Amino acid sequence: PRPHAQLEQELSQAKPMHRRLQGEVGSGKTIVALRAMLVVIDAGAQAALLAPTEVLAQQHARTIRSMLGGLAQVVLLTGSVVAKQRSEVMDQIASGEAAIVIGTHALIQEGVVFSNLGFVVVDEQHRFGVEQRAALAAKANDDLKPHVLVMTATPIPRTVAMTVFGDLD
Repeated sequence: PRPHAQLEQELSQAKPMHRRLQGEVGSGKTIVALRAMLVVIDAGAQAALLAPTEVLAQQHARTIRSMLGGLAQVVLLTGSVVAKQRSEVMDQIASGEAAIVIGTHALIQEGVVFSNLGFVVVDEQHRFGVEQRAALAAKANDDLKPHVLVMTATPIPRTVAMTVFGDLD
């Protein structure tokens, strides 16, 4: 099946999805991820996109805001967000006003509280450690595990092994 159809089917299941999306740069991974985010948002949950660099996080925020045209609140949280703006963004995340939260390692810092995190997207997943990815997923409420989508253009051997041995679809 087409990637978005497969993701939408898996997102409707009670068991959390844990899937890798691989494609070349510019092949449409962000659009596929956004379609999945919208499914989760329509179900009343929040989505978070973790990017390895501030430049990439800003690019994702611009792209997704442009695609959505204001249909959902998208916020950006990075290390360079100034204190006043950071406080506003943190409030929007905690209240659930922010439907899509895009950021860098700042997302996994203590004090970032999600209202209802249902979906985690990790871009360039090989640039994050297992603990970092788990720390973001652990921000979901009530010990519920969110759906997880890891995206990569360059799978490393460990990622391929995770897929082969069943830890990742």
